[in-house]
Amino acid sequence: MNYIKMRDLRIDGDNYLMQVKIKDYLDISRHILKKNEFQRRRVRAAKSVYSLLKEDLIKGCVIPPISLALNKTSETFESQLNDGISGALLTNVDNLLILDGLQRTYSLIDIEKDLQAEYGLESSEIENFYNHQIRLEIYSGLNKIGILYRMLTLNTGQTPMSLRQQVEMLYLDYADIDIDGIEIVKESESRSATQYHQYNFKEIVEGFNSYIERNELPIARQDILDNIKGLEKLAHENSGEDIFKEYLESLHHFIDKLNNLTNGYELDSEYYDISFGASTTKIFKRSQSFTGFGAAIGKLKDNGSVSGLSDVIPLIDQLNLSADDSEELLSKLNDNFNWIKDHSSKIGNAQRNYLHFFYRELFNQDSESYLDLLKSATTAFNRYNSLYN
Repeated sequence: MNYIKMRDLRIDGDNYLMQVKIKDYLDISRHILKKNEFQRRRVRAAKSVYSLLKEDLIKGCVIPPISLALNKTSETFESQLNDGISGALLTNVDNLLILDGLQRTYSLIDIEKDLQAEYGLESSEIENFYNHQIRLEIYSGLNKIGILYRMLTLNTGQTPMSLRQQVEMLYLDYADIDIDGIEIVKESESRSATQYHQYNFKEIVEGFNSYIERNELPIARQDILDNIKGLEKLAHENSGEDIFKEYLESLHHFIDKLNNLTNGYELDSEYYDISFGASTTKIFKRSQSFTGFGAAIGKLKDNGSVSGLSDVIPLIDQLNLSADDSEELLSKLNDNFNWIKDHSSKIGNAQRNYLHFFYRELFNQDSESYLDLLKSATTAFNRYNSLYN
């Protein structure tokens, strides 16, 4: 057997330790770095420890194992390993992710380029470098929660990823598909979500994180322990249901319902002081609303008012607003946002606080404002004002 296998009971996966030639690792690493959108960024510093590492690697030093994750069953991978390590790695290159050792990987790539430029492709210097052995450890059979957990614990000496980055990694699959007519737009696409059915991925991630954390405020950089706790909570929440999809569908259903109730009505700026939005779509289809919605539904779930996001769509269908009330609702909301703008030092956070109370009043069956849009706009403002002023 040309590898050592151990079971990681914490993340319910197998760990394989093996030796490979640098050439074999370089053949797969370039593909990994190109394919995976959520690998960490490269650290650039002329006099960093990575510059010293390059010198050591040329001299043939032994470096700590580079850790990879393989999103594939261990039984399949193990049978491939028994036929040859290099072949197994190449076969699974599309499913590999670097958990720990990204900067070491970049150092190896840099050395290869330097040696090729100085000595040529067929030189003994580069051949000796290619034949030097390094160690790899590969985690196999992990789900995405397990991969992220191990990535975080392996990188405790580095600046941890924000929870938003983790959620983006978890739900990157959704960024490339339509969900019931909803399109998610990524920042990397160099375009904005300008159409009615489009949503910016970053903003949806923030709103979804507010549901997980029960907190409407923007995602802040957190330490490693907070990140792991967030993942544990997400793992518990995500058991047996696709809550990201449910969050986005219920949010879009709410925005669509209000647009239909008001028939797309917009306030006239000649008569109204419009500080936040002239229509319900312009008010509620923005990040402050997304996070307020997420935090509110999460807290309502905790207190038993709803069992989860799946309960929200039927409640949205029960919302009612007469055509004559559209103008009053929009003017009231903008009046409240005008007051918040004039009395808050952090306007964006204050808007999130208010919208969080709005959604809680609207969908809380014990509230006098239950399913009443006009009452919720007023009672939410009163609650906000009593707590923050």
